[in-house]
Amino acid sequence: MIKHYILGESLKEIEIGRILEKICKKSKLTEKEKGFLDLYNQTQKMEDKDFMLLSKSVVSTRVKELLDMKKKVICNLYDRDGRIGLTILDVLNDYEDEVSYVLMNDGLKHQLHDKFLYNLIYNVNKNFYSLEEQDEYFEKIEAKND
Repeated sequence: MIKHYILGESLKEIEIGRILEKICKKSKLTEKEKGFLDLYNQTQKMEDKDFMLLSKSVVSTRVKELLDMKKKVICNLYDRDGRIGLTILDVLNDYEDEVSYVLMNDGLKHQLHDKFLYNLIYNVNKNFYSLEEQDEYFEKIEAKND
């Protein structure tokens, strides 16, 4: 799991690496491993997966990439009125002010913040991504009294 969460490898990549090591050692493969190898080429689409624990800059880049691939992304972030639930049309990055906004239909925009981690969850049944907040985090600031 360390490879998955820290190094960013997919579970599929980790499993195929384990099976290939077993093949190199000339160990016998189980039926489950043989089935995994048979299905490996059928599940090559990497864009239809979840992206978890993304920072503001990474999520804005990833949403732009998904929109360029003509994928539908729904903004399921919260504002003062509750869950937004609108389709994202574009992402606006203002690098001078270090501000990122998601632009939605109906002319709405929502600011992405540095203090949140974001998830892009793929809905297989409805073929769209959902942008959601994972968690809010705070950095410890050290203060000294002179």
